[in-house]
Amino acid sequence: IISLLFTPASGSYEHVEASRLRFLALGDWGGQDTFPYYTEEQWETAGGMARVAAAVSEGEYEEHRPAASFVVSLGDNFYWNGFEDDVDEEMRFQETFEKVYHQRELQLPWYIIAGNHDYCGNVMKQQKFSEDPNTRWSFPDFNHRVVREFSVDENEPSVKLEMILIDTIHLAGNLCYPSESAFSAEYFAPPPGVSSDQASMEQAGTTLDWIENALKESDADYLLVVGHYPIYSACSHGGTPALVKTLDPLLKQHGVTAYISGHEHCQFHFAHDNMNYILSGTGHDCCYGSNMKEFLPKGGELKYLLTDSTDYSGSSGVRGGFVSFDVTRDEMIVSIHRENGDVLYDTPLLPRDQLLKRSDAVVEVK
Repeated sequence: IISLLFTPASGSYEHVEASRLRFLALGDWGGQDTFPYYTEEQWETAGGMARVAAAVSEGEYEEHRPAASFVVSLGDNFYWNGFEDDVDEEMRFQETFEKVYHQRELQLPWYIIAGNHDYCGNVMKQQKFSEDPNTRWSFPDFNHRVVREFSVDENEPSVKLEMILIDTIHLAGNLCYPSESAFSAEYFAPPPGVSSDQASMEQAGTTLDWIENALKESDADYLLVVGHYPIYSACSHGGTPALVKTLDPLLKQHGVTAYISGHEHCQFHFAHDNMNYILSGTGHDCCYGSNMKEFLPKGGELKYLLTDSTDYSGSSGVRGGFVSFDVTRDEMIVSIHRENGDVLYDTPLLPRDQLLKRSDAVVEVK
């Protein structure tokens, strides 16, 4: 039962009568720029998402599970170079998004950010699809907020989840490469940082100020920050130096529950200084190798890592994947799924007012 709903230009708020809240996150799902404009792995992953998003009635082997409430896109929505000038964006939107995620269970709000491949085209063309009042595609601005509160009844204190969706390309820069140069050393280099021109520097400063203000204002029980580039990664691109320097200190200062990202076509959970970093960039294929694992910061804990032995060797046997979140008053269960929806790994994260102290063993899939 929805008791309150509004969608200001910079975000979305909803209060529901419920004891828990579920949603999915999907990264790097953007198909391909030639017919049929999606990959087999992307199609399979969409089916797995629908399976996990579905409500389950209480039965002999599984307890009641509510349907998912929304999906978060972690960027790289349209490969190879977003909506370039010569791209029929309406056709790509239909073939790469609407046709693939057609299942009834996925007819939910989709909250969108852009990835580096999207920025090789016109990101504002992607935002324009949000103007349709009947669309599930919600991309109102480069940075926006999603807030959900839930409680069993009006007499019970509500639980608040807030997600701050941010444009990491504005913070860390971008270079575009032709598809034939994919998987080269140059392609896997970290983002170059913000360009030195005045417009780029001002945009980065404005973005960082917006993020800091959003963090200061949040009183959420669970606070997630969502961006395309990872702060830390064990996979082929590695971490993002610009975000380590500017974004990571803010997240730790304001007690963020977790940072959620894509970009790397692998999956992992890394914990460092009471912060959690969840990465899933396997929306349309899997997997990169673990080339940068040794460069993770010392003192952190690599709790889960899914990679191939080398880039796309197929050794993991996994073809795609996504993440689901199940939020209750006492904990938020984060589950990493493979393409068919099977759970590869899950972990509990506690509300912000409790000190997160976990010493789970590292689980690594090779």
